Amino acid sequence: MKSNHLLLQEQNIRGYHFKNRYVCAPFDIAKATKEGLVTDELLSIYQQRKGPSMIIVEQAAIAPEGQYRNNLLFADREETLEGLAKLAQRIHQNQQIAVLQINHAGSAADPELTKRELLAPSPVEHPVFKRGTPRGLTVKEIQNIKALFVKSAERAIKAGFDGLEIHSCHGFLLSQFLSPITNQRRDQYGGSLENRSRLLFEILREVRETIGKKPLLLVRLGVDDLLPGGVPLKEGIRVAKRLEATIDILDVSTGLTPPLVLPGPAMLREHIKEVKKAVSIPVIGAGELEDPVIAQDMVKNREVDFIALGRAIMNQDNYVEDLILKIQKQ
Repeated sequence: MKSNHLLLQEQNIRGYHFKNRYVCAPFDIAKATKEGLVTDELLSIYQQRKGPSMIIVEQAAIAPEGQYRNNLLFADREETLEGLAKLAQRIHQNQQIAVLQINHAGSAADPELTKRELLAPSPVEHPVFKRGTPRGLTVKEIQNIKALFVKSAERAIKAGFDGLEIHSCHGFLLSQFLSPITNQRRDQYGGSLENRSRLLFEILREVRETIGKKPLLLVRLGVDDLLPGGVPLKEGIRVAKRLEATIDILDVSTGLTPPLVLPGPAMLREHIKEVKKAVSIPVIGAGELEDPVIAQDMVKNREVDFIALGRAIMNQDNYVEDLILKIQKQ
């Protein structure tokens, strides 16, 4: 394989230069302080991840009650700005695009950690995390959460990140709204697919209005709950198609249930393929895609645009850099 290998092709999206088709997935490093601030260790880890064209930094909580595990980042207050700015700068030093994922865990939050009550669309225990029965959010509280997403997004761009990724998968709050299993509301945020996805689209619209047109806007969307009575792939694709008018890049994953329940490698290939057929915006795919033969075949067949790697990079910071060197030598 030559240097013009499909996985090494350069891409340009809205003025941002992607030097290859590899992306560092937002996999939790959990090396922040207990208050959610960036540490020197975290800066060092991200600085060593030199291969991917884009780094999607692990989820940053938008509120204290939205934290699901220890030592994750926060973007909920001005105090976080200094560390986030250093992190964006370290990523830029490697000529990489820096994106921050922001999240609220909802009923997947850890109440023993947060010391706060669990909040969710409806008082239904999470089918995967099983933290206890949450309290259903009021409409006023939903509006407040929306405002927290917007402020965290604004904070990230102020810190120097090139874009934002809204976390709407893996059983966290926005996927809880999307799923009829965890969303049993009877107001404008429940019932139909349009209503269940309303909060996601309201957040995206207000985030875009606040950060302007230049920053990249991504969504990591759970397109299939992998549970009876949950969001099926056909509904996930309907949401994905609506997102085309709002976002720049779609990051595909599963909904209430994390994808590791599926057999690998390339455990999400069929999901990614079906979504990519339905949308025209660039698509990021993940799910044990370390094998460059599989990844190349997916790109060649126009099943995906970018390959996201998480666990492999967690185990070896320079994994993608070494992988690219091997590809270039073939």
